[in-house]
Amino acid sequence: MKKKCVSRQPEVGARALAQGVKIGDVGISKRNSTGAKGFTLAEILLTLAIIGVVAALTIPAVVTKVTKDQYVVGLKKAYNTLKAVEREAIQEHGPMENWSWSEDVATTFEKYFLPHLDVLKNCGATTDKGCFAEGITFLDGDDWGNLNSASFYKIVTSDGMSWAYDRVGNTTPLSWRGKFYVDVNGLKGPNRFGRDIFEFLVFPSNLGIKPNGSYEGNGVTPISTSDVDGFCTSSGDFCAAKVLSEGAMNY
Repeated sequence: MKKKCVSRQPEVGARALAQGVKIGDVGISKRNSTGAKGFTLAEILLTLAIIGVVAALTIPAVVTKVTKDQYVVGLKKAYNTLKAVEREAIQEHGPMENWSWSEDVATTFEKYFLPHLDVLKNCGATTDKGCFAEGITFLDGDDWGNLNSASFYKIVTSDGMSWAYDRVGNTTPLSWRGKFYVDVNGLKGPNRFGRDIFEFLVFPSNLGIKPNGSYEGNGVTPISTSDVDGFCTSSGDFCAAKVLSEGAMNY
């Protein structure tokens, strides 16, 4: 007759506890059933610190890239707007070389350009400060001045862009006769040439409105790439041509 097999595990466990033997000594683990080990507080803090350092190094660069891309999109939109205005004005008044380029900035702007812009606010050729920010700077940070002068005709369009028009008293047939300034994000900063502020020249010829940096003032000679790069990266001048040509703000 077979003897009944009786497990001695409870007895061993009880005897071990009675003799003060540690639980781990008899093969009973204090870890969870899967054997996995968790992270210590020190390890977690170290990981968070590393993530913080990486974020501090990379986030500013990412933000700068995104911001520059927004300026580029704004500049492209501004140029498209001006070319649309040009087409509509030519349809209404005929070729630009036949326009009457008045010495008065308001006369020219209100006749040829203003009717074709979706105006949200009109500051006119006054010292009203509601259309452009104060404290405009060159790209290198030096003071440029401001556009809140009666010498410029100023508006804000419905998309939030600020525009200023300056009349140039040059009567040479192909020379530029006017200049547009556009701040692609309006009164918001940085209000800096080559970042959110750009220039366009008005040539009364088949060129029409062109980004500053495309042609010399005579409306005939293209500006060299080296000159465009040099002026753009220092003062911010000619940046409209550089950005539109490259499709990006590579500076």
